Amino acid sequence: MFNRILVPVDGSKGAMKALEKGSGLQMLTGAELYILCVFKHHSLLEASLSMVRPDKLDLPDDVLKEYATEIAVHAKAQAVELGVPSERVRAFVKGGRPSRTIVRFARKRECDLIVIGSQGTNGDKSLLLGSVAQRVAGSAHCPTLIT
Repeated sequence: MFNRILVPVDGSKGAMKALEKGSGLQMLTGAELYILCVFKHHSLLEASLSMVRPDKLDLPDDVLKEYATEIAVHAKAQAVELGVPSERVRAFVKGGRPSRTIVRFARKRECDLIVIGSQGTNGDKSLLLGSVAQRVAGSAHCPTLIT
């Protein structure tokens, strides 16, 4: 039925609900479970516009990538705790626009299904679905289950 299931995560309750659903589907099908956390890329110009000047300047991308890595690692551990065999789950971190990055990742990795939360960390309640979930569902090459 499914060979590769992608679950994008951002640390939100909606993403954790999607992870539970994706983990359940993985256990039913034996598919590989891919967990993806996308952080928004910030340019050096955006970083230089900050009014706060710390002694050591951490680039926003470095800080966001580190945080995204923590989210992805936690989600992978959560999937294993839910019963997904550790050898069947992989976590990834990418920078870019979330919806576009999720769709490209799914296509490149030949995912059969994307399981995504209806609302992420931005709390967007437009038309009951988050804007990222809407864009992913509208442009994905494979079925998208919105939880």
